[in-house]
This record gives sequence, C-alpha cells and structure tokens, in this order.
Amino acid sequence: MSFCVLSLNNLTFIPDSISKNDLLRLQVDAEPDFVPAEPNHSDDEDFSIECFIEVFIKDHKSPVATKKLCLRLLSMLGAWHDVMADKKFKENDDDCLLWAGDEKLIHMAFSCLERVDLGDQECECDED
Repeated sequence: MSFCVLSLNNLTFIPDSISKNDLLRLQVDAEPDFVPAEPNHSDDEDFSIECFIEVFIKDHKSPVATKKLCLRLLSMLGAWHDVMADKKFKENDDDCLLWAGDEKLIHMAFSCLERVDLGDQECECDED
C-alpha cells in the first residue's frame, strides 16, 4: 500500500515499488544532454597497486625484498623514459629533453637506493 508524506507544503508520493516500465519511462524523460561521469580508473589503479603492496609486504617482510622491488621498478621506469626520449627525439619533439632528463633523475634514484646498506642482521619490520 502506498502512502503520502506532506513535506514543506509539497505533497510527495513514495511508492512501495516501481516497475521496470516506470524506470524506462524515467529514462526516456531524462535530459538528453546528461552524460554520466566516466569511472575514475586512476582510483581503481591506485587501489590495485595498494593491494599489491599489501600482499607483497605480507609475503616478503625483508627490507632486502622491498629494496629489490624498488630497484626493479626504477629500472623499468627508467627504461620506459629512455624509450620515450628516443621516440620524441626521432619525432624532432623538444619534449625528448624532458624525458631524457627525467630518465637521468630515475637513474640517480636507482644509484642512491642501490648503495643503501641494509646490514647483515635480520629485521622484523612489522610497522609501516
């Protein structure tokens, strides 16, 4: 059974249910210029990366494993920047200098992290 609610001098009807036909009629009557927002895949990607990190840390508590993962990721990122710099250079695009400069920064980060000494002792790193 349906009921009525009086709210701010407006009569609002709240049905017990709504049929598929009613929903389709609402869709037909909707504004034609309404475009739903694109899903934010960046949030999905960020969430996926966070999940990966959580699993990795759970399975590999050693700082050595974390260092190796970081070095591998920096190596991959540097290689990608190198490829992009070459591609932009072949296209006579001035952005090649930006890509090459960033590749050098990544290489420096790799070199710095590679030199970090983790010592010989076992480390129980349970905290973030």
